[in-house]
Formats: sequence, structure tokens, C-alpha cells
Amino acid sequence: MSNLTVKRTEDRVPPARRLRWAVGASALMLVWTAMLAVPASSAAAPNADPYNWTETPIGKPGLMIEDVDAADGTAWAVGSEHGERLVALRRDGDTWTDATPDVSGANLVEVAVAAADDVWAVGWDSSPDDGTTSPLVTHWDGTTWAEIPSPAEIGAFDDVAVDAEGTVWVTGWARIGTAETAVVYQYADGRWTEYADGLGGAINGNSLTVLAPDDAWLALNPGLAHFDGTSWTMVKEFPADGSQILTGLTAVDATNIWAAGVANTRAGVQPVAWHYDGSKWSKVQTPNVSGQAYDVTIVDGQPVVVGEKFAPDWTSTPLVLTTKAGTEDPGLVQVAAPTTDAVVLTSADADAGRLWVAGGNIDVFTGFAAYAELP
Repeated sequence: MSNLTVKRTEDRVPPARRLRWAVGASALMLVWTAMLAVPASSAAAPNADPYNWTETPIGKPGLMIEDVDAADGTAWAVGSEHGERLVALRRDGDTWTDATPDVSGANLVEVAVAAADDVWAVGWDSSPDDGTTSPLVTHWDGTTWAEIPSPAEIGAFDDVAVDAEGTVWVTGWARIGTAETAVVYQYADGRWTEYADGLGGAINGNSLTVLAPDDAWLALNPGLAHFDGTSWTMVKEFPADGSQILTGLTAVDATNIWAAGVANTRAGVQPVAWHYDGSKWSKVQTPNVSGQAYDVTIVDGQPVVVGEKFAPDWTSTPLVLTTKAGTEDPGLVQVAAPTTDAVVLTSADADAGRLWVAGGNIDVFTGFAAYAELP
């Protein structure tokens, strides 16, 4: 997800790395600054592995997994094949089954599993001849996929969530009038409703977590915002200058919310995490390593953050962070990641006693998914 994509329509091309990190010009500047900086010094060796990882063969060559999501024992993964063809995989028993929508020239980057017969995936369709992209929304009803008419003609969606009432939320960017800006839409009863009031100058919505129709959080490029049912309010504690970009959000409840992403520091790019306790957001200590966090999920009330770690020669290895066992210290520590050919973990989710992680090796297009059985 360390993309080198500029967020301007004429320059929007499939990114070179993790798709969801295509979050605008400031992200591009963040990456190039990091490439010119010296990677941060390595932290101590990972703590004892709290997870016993089991790799699940994807069975498809040329694949990069962008997201994995699971609910009620049903797991789905989405991504792209050689960066050119979207792919959707459904976990059937002990194998992954290809269940890809029939959409050409498109990318899927996020999937939300509400139920076995209610799965939503989003991304963008890059097939138009003029080089622009259009937001892509697809729905699985348990048998087939159906493409849902997009609320915007030009843009791309980077996240999707389904709330307890069944309303679908999407975020990303769209051209509104003559401006290209961050957007949030809700889909219910066959109709789209836009909720962009208060997003200011943000150029992309990266990640959503929805607790109620009047209580949602949005990670932006740049910034972090809260929705009260009518409009968004930017979080003052979080820097809005693009020095930190959040790409993952998750919530235990309204008083325990976690966010993860990347910070541009003098030592280079480093993973960053923030926590909300019901009254304020606070930055959480993370290991002093060079790398990026891409996603966060919750296991037993505690965060599990995934991403990639950079060596001094800029080679990557999977990164997994969580809170230190047996302490009340909110800081995150590095734990052993799955031993795999993957160099980056792009996504994580927990469901039905399993912690799922997914990603791959973009250099050779090798997709990857693994799980750990939870106590």
C-alpha cells in the first residue's frame, strides 16, 4: 500500500503498491520524502508470537490481496490479478473459491461481509477511454454479484461498511461539480445520499467505522472526522497537515476506537496508531521501526495492527503490532508475523474465533492469506 499515485484525475493510474494508499498528493509527497530519508532504526526483535498462523493457499497466480473481511464464519478477500483484473474470493470450508464479479478493467480494494448473502465490495472502474475512473460498487446476494449504479460519474471508492440497520456506507473521492474531494455516501432502499458537509479540503476518504447512524468516524487524507448524523466535524487533536495519514479504523464500542496508518518523521516513515477513549483522541506509542500500518482489527478488545516493515535497503517484511500481554500499557509492540513470501500485510479482520490477515508480494504478484485460531 505504499502507493506512488497522485490524486488528480489526469494522473490517477493503478498504484505501484498497496491500492488503498492512493490517497492523494500529500501521500505521494510522504512517500517520496520517506524514500529520500534513512529508514528508522530497528526496534528489538518481535515479542513471542501470540498467534499460531496457518497459511491458506490462494491457488491463483498473479494475485495481490487488498482486503479480507469475515462475519458469521464467512470470509471474503478481494484484490487484483496483475493489477489489471479484479478478483473476489470466498472461503468455502478449507479452500478459497473464485467468485469474481464479471467487471472488466476494474479494481476492488475493500469488502464488507454483513452476512453470507449480503456482501459489498468497492473500488473503481478504470475502463473509460478518457483515462478517468468511476466508482465501483458491487453486491453479492448469496448467489450472484450485481453492480450497483454509482452515485458519482468520476471518482473511486476506498472503503465500505454496513451498519446495524443494513445501510451501506462508502467513502473515497469523487468529482463534485468542478472539484475533486473526499466523499461519503449512504445507500438504503435503492437510493444514495451524500454526506460530505464538514469534510473541508480533504481529498480522499480512506477508512470508515460506523457505530450508529449518528456516530461514525472517517480517516481522511488529510485528517480525521466524526459524523453526528448530519455533518462531519474534524478532530482537532489529529494533525491536518498530511504529516500523518490514517488508513485503518475499527471500534470495540463508542469508548474504544483505534486508528492506524503512517507518519512522516525525520527518521523516515513509521507506523502510527491513535486511540479514542470516548472523550478524546490520543496518539499511541508504536515501535521505532521504519514501515507503514495499513489496517487494524480488534481481538479480545485489543487492537491488532498490520502493515509492512522496511529494512535499510528498503526491502519489506510483514508487520504485526498489538498491545503487550499482561499489562495495561496502551502502547503497541511488534509480534511475529506469518512466515511467508508476503512482504506486506494489507488487511486484518477477526471473526468466529479466527484472526485473518492478507496481503502479498507486489513485486512478483503473490497473494497471501492466513489465519490464527483465537483462544
